[in-house]
Amino acid sequence: MHRSVAIVSNPTIPGAPELVEQILRRLKLGSSSVYASLADLEGRGREGLNVDLLITVGGDGTILHAAHVTASQGIPILGINMGRLGFMTELNIKDALENLERYLTEELWVEERAMLQARIAPAGAGQGEAGYNPWATPPLCHALNEAVVGSSAVARLATIRVFVDDAFLAEYRADSVIVSTATGSTGYALSAGGPILHPLSQDILLNPVAVHLGLSSPLVLPPATRIRLGVFSRVPASLSVDGFIDLRVGEGDEVLIEASPYKARFLRSDPPSHYYATLMRRLGLEDGEFKPRALS
Repeated sequence: MHRSVAIVSNPTIPGAPELVEQILRRLKLGSSSVYASLADLEGRGREGLNVDLLITVGGDGTILHAAHVTASQGIPILGINMGRLGFMTELNIKDALENLERYLTEELWVEERAMLQARIAPAGAGQGEAGYNPWATPPLCHALNEAVVGSSAVARLATIRVFVDDAFLAEYRADSVIVSTATGSTGYALSAGGPILHPLSQDILLNPVAVHLGLSSPLVLPPATRIRLGVFSRVPASLSVDGFIDLRVGEGDEVLIEASPYKARFLRSDPPSHYYATLMRRLGLEDGEFKPRALS
């Protein structure tokens, strides 16, 4: 087996273009295999990548952009970390140059991670009419990390009413409300006090940020949950998806979030249990190795 590949990098990261050139030489690939930037990938990728594997050279941000293209096409990602944490990446620079060929030829396993899809139901768009179904609105975007609804004004709280499977949960006065996947649980949601979910979990995390009054604890919800976030304040609000898609949300609009039919796929060589060592190392808590202590 020999996988056909394409490569996308973040050219703003020092050393990324040089690493791409080294990979091209090592794998004997032509320059046509390279997407020069994330914008290039997103533009040309809409017509189909027609490869078995996409190699990303950058960090988690590069993977997030790439996943928005590859998920609908079922193409696995192999991430090479040149960023800071690299929770989703598989290889560092040294490992990439030494071991990359085996990812193209050996039978490895593919990790599938849940995604979300979000849509906006504008205020007054059929609400209250018989048979009105806001979930019939086409999804605006898909998220690998999270969808965040909140104030787009500095130091201003938003009023957000949250419904879970059409049952009223809470009205938050808060900076924002995060709806996250398991992958996103180690991102913005973690900094807001949320729990870490195993990356293979299909559960959905609901996590308010800087709540002024009311329930402030995060909730872990089943995969089939449908969440409605209604914005009821005059403060300018927005829907932010994976940190790079920002959409305006008006007063009375609802953001509807549920599981996406797409999965982000990652090519892996280490067993799933290796995740725990990777997690501790990338959080800077341990070096990833078990060191038994002598019994006293």
